[in-house]
Amino acid sequence: MDRVLIIGLCAALGACAAVPRTQAVQLAQSGATASDLAAQEVRDLSGRLDRQEELMAFTTTWETCVELPDPTQCEPMEQSDANAQEVGKLIRAINLRAEALTALADAYRALGQEAQYNAEGAMETVVGRLTRSVNAYADVIDPGAGTLVNAPLGQGISMGAGLLARDRQRTRLRDGSARIRAAVVLLRTSLGAEVRLFDALSGSFAEQEGATIEALYAAGLISRSPLLAQMATDLGVTMAPEAEQVLATDLRARGALQAYVRGQANDRVRLQAARYDAILNALAKLEAAHADFETVGGADIADLNRAIGEITALIPATKEAGQ
Repeated sequence: MDRVLIIGLCAALGACAAVPRTQAVQLAQSGATASDLAAQEVRDLSGRLDRQEELMAFTTTWETCVELPDPTQCEPMEQSDANAQEVGKLIRAINLRAEALTALADAYRALGQEAQYNAEGAMETVVGRLTRSVNAYADVIDPGAGTLVNAPLGQGISMGAGLLARDRQRTRLRDGSARIRAAVVLLRTSLGAEVRLFDALSGSFAEQEGATIEALYAAGLISRSPLLAQMATDLGVTMAPEAEQVLATDLRARGALQAYVRGQANDRVRLQAARYDAILNALAKLEAAHADFETVGGADIADLNRAIGEITALIPATKEAGQ
């Protein structure tokens, strides 16, 4: 009778096959890499957006005050409430996404620890933190969207004391994978909503950077020619000694410089769009890899790693991200 019961449990849980440890470790390593890279991108993006209020305050104040007949009437200007709220919401969402991605990377590392060392209970705390952080991120982007349930892992085998340790581990790995997959799904959905919010504001970000440079020059605080120094270096040429004077007197040259500055800002917006696409693609590959792992005990890691390669090519090294 005991043998029949164990066979029945094996059929119900799919637990008597070999534990897919190698596949779990591969999935965990790739998942942690993708999550760490995506979290690194957040620091770069959040820092650039956080500067927008400063740029707008300076530019708006200059443009307003320069029209006043009496300079003593000049008062500092602030960002409009509506704009500040939208940018603030995006910054909060981005920072919460960083926390969610960090928790996701930790969950993958715990999954790898469980697979390598049969560390029962290793995933409990980190998967719980992952659930809370992804819910918080989703709720900022779309209030009420955070719906992940923080249930204990391995509930389905809590009464199966007679099962072999390897069978319990196999079930825990699949249970943990399912919980991580649910977080990946909600994270990807919420990131899609973040992209739409960014798209609605990105045009104004590019315009603001160009307007700030013009305001700085008009106020006599910067020179224009250094803005072209990198382009000259890239082309292997040297700026003329009188470049600054040319830019001050030749409207054609100054207009071309303004177009160049705007082009740089637009390039940064397009780069961010490409990063978003790459991260969304990697999350989709992660979701598919988890589903395969839970169904057949394996996953297409090569396809996932190609997606990780796309992120790596688009996200700056840690030193650059902190600048």
